[in-house]
Amino acid sequence: MKYRKLGKTDLEASEIGIGCTYFSAIEENELKRMFDKGIDAGMNMFDFCEAKPVLRDRVGRIIKGRRNKLIIQGHLGLIMENEQEGRSQDLEKSRKHIEDFCARLSTDYIDIAMLHCIDQKEEYEKAIQSGLIDYMVEQKKKGVFRYLGFSSHEPELAGAMVKSGNFDVVMFSISPLFDFVFHDMERFFEMAEDEPYPKQLDIDERRASFYVLCKERGVGITAMKALGAGSLVDPADTPFGNVMTVPQCLHYALKRPAVGSVVLGFKDTSQMEEALRYYETDEKDLDCSHILSTVTGEKLKRCLYCNHCLPCSSRIDIGGVTKLLDTAATHGKTGSLSEEYNKLKVRASECNQCGLCMKRCPFGIDIVENMKKAAAMFEMVG
Repeated sequence: MKYRKLGKTDLEASEIGIGCTYFSAIEENELKRMFDKGIDAGMNMFDFCEAKPVLRDRVGRIIKGRRNKLIIQGHLGLIMENEQEGRSQDLEKSRKHIEDFCARLSTDYIDIAMLHCIDQKEEYEKAIQSGLIDYMVEQKKKGVFRYLGFSSHEPELAGAMVKSGNFDVVMFSISPLFDFVFHDMERFFEMAEDEPYPKQLDIDERRASFYVLCKERGVGITAMKALGAGSLVDPADTPFGNVMTVPQCLHYALKRPAVGSVVLGFKDTSQMEEALRYYETDEKDLDCSHILSTVTGEKLKRCLYCNHCLPCSSRIDIGGVTKLLDTAATHGKTGSLSEEYNKLKVRASECNQCGLCMKRCPFGIDIVENMKKAAAMFEMVG
């Protein structure tokens, strides 16, 4: 494992980190094996943005006695209400849930306290007006929060937050799925890490400028969604002519300015082992410029199943439903997919089309339309 200093902090973060995307689907024994494998391999960056008490308790048991081996990113503004995860910039709700987080993980400090998923200017303003950011600054002075950060998918808003001077780290979505509009990548992969981006590069200029800003301001980046919810490594789902490998996805993210760690969600230890093969991969096999040159040139809109759209007024697991829909559309509807759909507590047909989810979606997805499609596919409606 290799380590990088995270911005101006004193944190030496592992280049590959552990994310919690699939924790709810992993049995405790397998999750423990995963942490054993990761920690033994030198992974110390751990992003934990789960609000469910049962998962917080499970992780607390698993990391007991080795808390000091991990750099934990804990999220403020991620809450549970009516048995659903949700987002809030309310001070009291956020404080209650971060205190619960610390109690269940048996820790009296958080290495990086992250303001959770700020994708709209109004959300940032609410965090300021409610006193939530002042609270974070106060807790940092007390040593309860060692450093402050936030997560976002929006480069212009994230840039404004970096310029505020309040934050040390940003968790940002980094992959070719987000960065590229067109193609011609040859020059891109010859660039040094700290070299300014030339304007002729076919990368979203807002994102390119944001990476450089973070580098200049000493704000470290922990990269999320490096596999594009698996689409970049899925031959039936990739936006490019060929799939990328997991090591190529890691290499891509780690080449961006200011990136200290790439946090991946693993379904099991075998996927973690695949990621660790990054360090055994020849440099020539990490190059993916030939793959990226086949991009269609269209901006892509797809669900990444992050559930930032929640809470749902009908209590639908929107990310779960959409993932089943996308899998069926790409690989064909199967009995196992139908069975998994039928296990859902709330079906897509119960969507009341309020549209609140669409306002929260970082990726501009027509969620209401997806719920209609899912109901038609799995419930034979309409």
